[in-house]
Amino acid sequence: MPNQCVDAAVVASSFVMNVQAAVARETHPLDAAVVSIGKMDVGTRFNVIAENAILEGTVRTFTLENRDRIRAAVTRFAEHTAAMYGATVEIEYRHVTPPVSNEAESSALATSIVKSAFGEDAIVFDRPTTGAEDFSYYMEKAPGCFAFVGSANPETDSEWAHHHGRFNVDEAVLKQGAELYAQYAYHYLNQN
Repeated sequence: MPNQCVDAAVVASSFVMNVQAAVARETHPLDAAVVSIGKMDVGTRFNVIAENAILEGTVRTFTLENRDRIRAAVTRFAEHTAAMYGATVEIEYRHVTPPVSNEAESSALATSIVKSAFGEDAIVFDRPTTGAEDFSYYMEKAPGCFAFVGSANPETDSEWAHHHGRFNVDEAVLKQGAELYAQYAYHYLNQN
């Protein structure tokens, strides 16, 4: 008797599809934002209409303003989608980590140290990543920069990305990472 109930699977699925408009239509095209629903727990049996749904996800942005805008949109989409189907919704939305924004002088110092210690070829300027990083909490207290130390090496089966099932670190690279940290601290503390 599907006409006598609210199908939480339909409501949840509709929300997942519709909330993507928070990025596609409510975020400036040149401002990065990601809304990902990574987990849906819906229903109890294959032949029973789902009474409840629990969705979990993540939002990634490069600015606090965009983060707040996306939060408002996600909340609005959840409330309106539920209302559209005659359902109710409870929203628990936590800001976990702020965006990491490298400070220009700290980045320049790190770049010069890498070039001096490891050579020009050791520097790779890549596009920003929307990976979450708690280093941002340090940068709320003091200027700094976040850089990756690469360890991809097919010979040691360490060319896999973080969170990949085969992720591995080529431990031979750890000494370069330690040297970079030590030299950065030394130069930072001895600059004018």
